[in-house]
Amino acid sequence: MQRLERAEFEAASVEYDFAVAADLAIDRFCSLSAWLLSFHDAFRPHADLLFARDGHAFVALEAAEEPTVGLLLQPLESMWGFGSALVGVGSCELLRQVLESASAELARAALLLSGVPVERARLEPLVRMLAERYALRPLTETVRYQASLDGGADGWLGRRSRDFRRGLRAARRRTHEAGVVFECARPIDADATASVYARVLAIERHTWKTHSGNGVEHGPMREFYARMLPRLAASGALRVLFACRDGVDVGYLYGGIASGLFRGLQFSFREQERRLGLGNALQAEMIERLCAEGLSVYDLGSQSDYKRRWAEPGLVTIRLLARPRS
Repeated sequence: MQRLERAEFEAASVEYDFAVAADLAIDRFCSLSAWLLSFHDAFRPHADLLFARDGHAFVALEAAEEPTVGLLLQPLESMWGFGSALVGVGSCELLRQVLESASAELARAALLLSGVPVERARLEPLVRMLAERYALRPLTETVRYQASLDGGADGWLGRRSRDFRRGLRAARRRTHEAGVVFECARPIDADATASVYARVLAIERHTWKTHSGNGVEHGPMREFYARMLPRLAASGALRVLFACRDGVDVGYLYGGIASGLFRGLQFSFREQERRLGLGNALQAEMIERLCAEGLSVYDLGSQSDYKRRWAEPGLVTIRLLARPRS
């Protein structure tokens, strides 16, 4: 086992991300270093990081005081439960070594794992190992809604309902008649990415999310994406789609690519354009462009009524809370 400091983990991030891509049981986008480190830096920058590796297996955790639990070892991103702290088939054994070599303080800490694969070959050894020293409590499942792009845009559309197809055609017709055009941006350097993000935030200020207090232009969420987008851009993985009308940006959709999969991150539009069905038009336009790139899956994230119409249930992972036995 090799313990890694933050700088060493950053230096090994390409190897780590290759290990994530090779681990088909976990979330291959939200376990990437770009997602995990950006979340840590935006939401819990003062938490103590704990990285370890053994060949192609990695463990990535952080320790922080939580109001209802006390000291908690947890993934770098545990808000949504997407990312896995354990990467690679040897990560269960690596976690055992990490816990056995932990300080007395960390040995008394509770452990939260999210993004845990439900495959028997990965889950059972983990549960057996943890049960030796912890009382285990399974928490919520996390289901991603993922649209298969098999057969291209026509194949995807053919798997949607008749009412959905009718409504989507109407939305695309209205946006076209209103003079809306779409512009794709693929920045690769920090300055270009900052410029693109500034355009996104300018649109965000006029969206229903911001008007209701749920926008992503303030606080840790703004910082999260401000940190992640340059990381994605540097590897050529960032995709941003703008909707423009009369030279003004009126909507956006952005996300990142990993292992033949596109993960949608955020999309929205100016509230005064709602009647056009611009959100649906943005999604359809992005799907056509993803299909043209040869991507096979559009991951829309966690389940919701809206996403059920666009995609099918995909990857399922669980959370486990482990408390040390007294």
